Amino acid sequence: MAEYNEDFDGIRVTEVNQRENSWTFLVELGHGDNLVECYVEVNRDYWTQLTSRRVEPAGLIEATFKFLLEKTPKEMIMKKFNLNDIIRLYPQYENEIKRIL
Repeated sequence: MAEYNEDFDGIRVTEVNQRENSWTFLVELGHGDNLVECYVEVNRDYWTQLTSRRVEPAGLIEATFKFLLEKTPKEMIMKKFNLNDIIRLYPQYENEIKRIL
């Protein structure tokens, strides 16, 4: 796992599991008493659809959380979800993330 850094107040993405068709990432937002942890699953096909394999899965996750943090406080982000669930809450997600990447 990632090391504690008291100056860190951003986004830390760590791959915690890889399967044939997906990855699971731990995303840490903030630190200490303000730390919020989220587990995100990314299906390989959805990653390919969004990135055309030009961006690593961890890079997609980081960009996704930057997108989410522009829309909602970190405490309101789901603690466990599949990346393709985002489009139900934010229909513009796929278009915006493709533009950002």
